[in-house]
Amino acid sequence: MGEVLVTPDVEAAAVVWLRNGLGSLADKVATRVPKAMPAKMVRVSLTGGSRIDVATDVAQLTVECWAVDEPAASNIARTAQALLFSAAGMTAGAVFVRRVDSVGGVQFFPDPDTAKPRYQFTVRWHVRPASI
Repeated sequence: MGEVLVTPDVEAAAVVWLRNGLGSLADKVATRVPKAMPAKMVRVSLTGGSRIDVATDVAQLTVECWAVDEPAASNIARTAQALLFSAAGMTAGAVFVRRVDSVGGVQFFPDPDTAKPRYQFTVRWHVRPASI
């Protein structure tokens, strides 16, 4: 059998990267929204991806950012986007990020379930698969 390569947990790596970078801008950064949503929340979701070659997986991440008002939610989203782009050439958690591409820029995306202002964006992280 040849070498077996697995896509790393990019969601977890992005959560750690954003949690460290956003600091007090976000009360919570996670992959799930808790029942009692904090005032400033960021959710990271793996929304697609593909294996490009033996050295590169592309993981598509959609990031949603909520806050008490639109300017605050926009600020969190724009900062989170900048942080995810800053991961290029770095190791986020245990994941080496080769390159970052924009899929959809920061946009207002009202949340009918919470009535809180929400902004979101989507990026692709090109990452190195891990050998198992």
